[in-house]
Amino acid sequence: MDISQDNTNISIPLLLSSNGYGIFWNNASRSRFNNRFLNALYLSSEVADVLDYYFLYGPEFDKVIGGYRELTGRPPMFGKWAYGFWQCKNKYNTEEELLGVAHKYRQQHIPADNIVQDWFWWYTMGEPVFDKARYPDPPGMVEDLHKNKFHLMISFWPYFRPGTKTYEAMEERGFFIDKTKVGAFHPAQMGLYDAFNPEARKYYWNLMDQALFKIGVDAWWLDTTEPETEDRETNILVTNKTYLGNGARYANMFPLMTTSAVYQGQRSASDQKRVFILSRSAFAGAQRNAAAVWSGDVNSDWVFFKKQIPAGLNYSISGLPYWTTDIGGFVSGNPDDAEYRELFIRWFQFGTFNPLVRVHGTRSTNQNELWSYGSDAQKILVGYDTLRYRLLPYIYSLAWMTTSQGYTPMRGLVMDFRSDPRTATIGDQFMFGPAFLVNPVTEPGANTRRAYLPKAKWYDFWTGTSVEGPRTVDAAAPIEKLPLFVRAGSIIPMGPAKEWSTEKPEDPIELRIYRGANGDFTLYEDENDGYNYEKGAYATIQFHWEEGKQTLTIAERQGEFPGMLADRSFEVVFVGANHGVGILAEGKPDKVIRYSGKQITVTP
Repeated sequence: MDISQDNTNISIPLLLSSNGYGIFWNNASRSRFNNRFLNALYLSSEVADVLDYYFLYGPEFDKVIGGYRELTGRPPMFGKWAYGFWQCKNKYNTEEELLGVAHKYRQQHIPADNIVQDWFWWYTMGEPVFDKARYPDPPGMVEDLHKNKFHLMISFWPYFRPGTKTYEAMEERGFFIDKTKVGAFHPAQMGLYDAFNPEARKYYWNLMDQALFKIGVDAWWLDTTEPETEDRETNILVTNKTYLGNGARYANMFPLMTTSAVYQGQRSASDQKRVFILSRSAFAGAQRNAAAVWSGDVNSDWVFFKKQIPAGLNYSISGLPYWTTDIGGFVSGNPDDAEYRELFIRWFQFGTFNPLVRVHGTRSTNQNELWSYGSDAQKILVGYDTLRYRLLPYIYSLAWMTTSQGYTPMRGLVMDFRSDPRTATIGDQFMFGPAFLVNPVTEPGANTRRAYLPKAKWYDFWTGTSVEGPRTVDAAAPIEKLPLFVRAGSIIPMGPAKEWSTEKPEDPIELRIYRGANGDFTLYEDENDGYNYEKGAYATIQFHWEEGKQTLTIAERQGEFPGMLADRSFEVVFVGANHGVGILAEGKPDKVIRYSGKQITVTP
């Protein structure tokens, strides 16, 4: 396996073994992990002064990944809004179009927190000036989005086309690594900025700060951070010098350095808004820069959809926790085509249980909103979107586990069932947190889905019926249903339905208890944005289910923060057949508990 950055190929030099150890290969040049033979593994790099690697022993994978993050940095929390729904397409062409889509989401009461402005909002790439003919009032546009409770992410590239004052200033300062030689999609002499140069990084962030952050832009889409090679096989850095020296030595590090520019820049500018970066590539340590990634420009077909599952699992097991995909594929789909609608629904069901959920792509109708796929599809899509928002207390708590405990939210089965040899080769099922076993449907026309259930008691999320593993089942999978199982011992906090992440407090919380094993879960809450949580401004509530005594203990609340709910309700549901199932709240909870921060014990 080549460790070399490219579109759809993110290169992190961390290897994990089902024998319970990891090897972090601390080299940023192009490398190779070669295990063609059963009992042999060869690691090599193109450039090195010394052999530098770390052996990380678990044996559990969470401990191995925790050790990797001790070396390379912990991922900070995103704002709560980032764990909600992201609306995107290639591309909104005017301010009017962008605002119209945001307004329609609110008019139709479809949950959404984020909308994305893809490339070519500018006159010239690299010069962060809105095209006034199409975007006449950028500050007003952002203000309108914020008034409607939307966050805006905007595309920004590391390339600079000639013919602007910015280009001239960067060239004068020696801030370019290389320039395109001939015109193709990009013009000749387009420059790649030197993210290894600290002054160039400051200059790069200052462009974004002055033009975008200061008018309220919330998040950064850093495209082509490999960086793009325009169909050349060799990474641009390999044949050029950087500020640090020979580019071949640092060929895989560009995404780390350019995300550092933005993360450090925004942290120095404000502590009121958490950094969110979506990068097309990453390298070891990028997680400390609040960088998530997506899987690149994938095709809109079943073959590529099926590949997304192991791609996300392999990325997650490399130590970087936040991954997403272009739901529906980047190139290209027809929302009016019934077969493509089926693909989009199945992809969206999968995406609902990704660390981040985001639609994007090129569509023949130039429409990619949840209402673009017909009323039948919209009903299904909005249902899963609603489920995502009801699960935000669970998902946000997973985010805290990721930041504070070295946790990984999207988990290959081998992470939780390492002693089961079957799990090491299952690439199309995964755990989402400790509770959910997710089984995406990746075949057109399917009405069932074969799924392996490891050793545990498993509940069908949709029916409440249970079955003991290990076993293989043929789960019902009509188009509206993603086969979804919940492990016994799980405690899942579900909030009220909402249209954006902070529309209302998480009150009441429906606590679904899946009996059959002991279980624990810790609910985490804070101010939802800003960095006061780093100073201790947060609260946790621990839940414990004791199977032998059939007792739920809600522990005393730990910590506090401004705006914290002092009193709240928990609607306790002991899940069973047709009770506490599906997307909607259970109409007849087993217990309704008023909680003011003191320990409470609950029995069925």
